[in-house]
Amino acid sequence: MKAELGVSDVVLDTGALADVLVQFIQSQVQSPPRFVQSQYISYEVARLLNRVVRSEGRFVVVASALAFVEMAHQWERIIADRINPVQLAAFLNDPPEWFAVAPVDQDLVPFFMDVSPAVTMPWGRVEPVEWTDAVHAATALSRDNAVLVSSDRRLKRLPGVRVVYSRS
Repeated sequence: MKAELGVSDVVLDTGALADVLVQFIQSQVQSPPRFVQSQYISYEVARLLNRVVRSEGRFVVVASALAFVEMAHQWERIIADRINPVQLAAFLNDPPEWFAVAPVDQDLVPFFMDVSPAVTMPWGRVEPVEWTDAVHAATALSRDNAVLVSSDRRLKRLPGVRVVYSRS
């Protein structure tokens, strides 16, 4: 689905979260930040993010607590040398008003149960949905009319989840 669906809450997967954090931390002089195309932020996603951060609190950018855990687990591969752990801690301690960290708790379980464990790809092959990706999808489903930003093309095949592909 296209971001042209209008402004809504934007839920980030781990790769998109890493790029959003890097761009925000590196642009501290600019408020609100201006997101641009990068490894995990397509032009379409950058436009959507920029509309959300300028929505004066009507919409937010969201990442689950799990996305932060995944990012820390993959630190060397996706974020090292771009920001440091102190900057990440400062962000988590005082996130901007346009950002929310979604808990992974009992309230998310019914939405998680609604996420299919596998999807059928266009060529007919059935592929599993990783449980961590299912948490990102469930986080999107738990918010009214949210869109999920992901680099995983399988997630576009999930029923009921609006997904915008994040790769440039």
